[in-house]
Amino acid sequence: MKEIRSIMKSGGSLVISLPKEWVEVRGLKQGDNVELEIAKEAIIIRALSLEKTRRIMYLKYHGDMTYLINSIVAAYLLGYNTIIIEMPRTVQDLFELEFLKIKNKLMGLEILEYIGNKLTLKVLVDPLEVQPIDIIKRMWQISRESIEDSITSILEEDVQLAERVIQRDEEVDKLYFYTVRILRSCADDPTLQSRLGLTNINLLDFRVAAHLLEDINDRASEIASLTEEGILKVLDKQFLERLSISKTLLRDNHDDVYRIFFNHERELLSSVLERIEKIKVELTLSRLTYRELRIYEGVSMISRMQYDLAELSWIPIIKK
Repeated sequence: MKEIRSIMKSGGSLVISLPKEWVEVRGLKQGDNVELEIAKEAIIIRALSLEKTRRIMYLKYHGDMTYLINSIVAAYLLGYNTIIIEMPRTVQDLFELEFLKIKNKLMGLEILEYIGNKLTLKVLVDPLEVQPIDIIKRMWQISRESIEDSITSILEEDVQLAERVIQRDEEVDKLYFYTVRILRSCADDPTLQSRLGLTNINLLDFRVAAHLLEDINDRASEIASLTEEGILKVLDKQFLERLSISKTLLRDNHDDVYRIFFNHERELLSSVLERIEKIKVELTLSRLTYRELRIYEGVSMISRMQYDLAELSWIPIIKK
């Protein structure tokens, strides 16, 4: 909601009044402190009392552990720093077992303490120390390695390499969840967004990029999961030769798309499109087995998502 208010003079200062409804909802009164954040041409006013309570989520166990775990993930993604859970002592051991299954995907979330029938989880990572752009770049690097290693595991029948690709997917999931958490927090907290130096376009582009990179890594893991002893005997020789060419094309695309996204080198987009078309030609054979078709679909989806990443690049309007 937007309002236009007049600037008034009070003593030697210029002042504006705060909207009555906003003050009442937050329970503010004369003498309370508010936080001012100067962000270029805007001044952000935040009620400190609301900031304190907004970052604490209270949950209660009602007999459904799956629902409780999902609620914890939701609270984490929504940006809550502290999660206080009320549960009987008799289910706390079960909770710890279930929590361990998701803990590695939720960066910085730890069990802080047990007091009676209450358990406290807290996020111990400072969002100002882990920049979203650095996380996106790390996801880019891991997904590049996964693309190359997944196809190499097929071509060289390397089961151990395939297993490493699949294990690496957990790290990407962790980075993805943390990115979503930070970007959602920024959307809800303009002060944090300002401190991180992010624009609204950054929030949108980074959110989509993180999703695409996580999905690319999933597709690479699916390709790697097809690797098994004896796989080379059941794949057509011509298909393997073309798959090797496609691996190089995907790798080069990933590098170029990185430069398009971060450096705005949009002239590279035509090369990306040419490689995508070449991948289609290389892997389009008159006949494909079920296993070959699954590999082809994985490679094709990765190439399409690489193009989607490239399309996120934008050129600022230059004022003449």
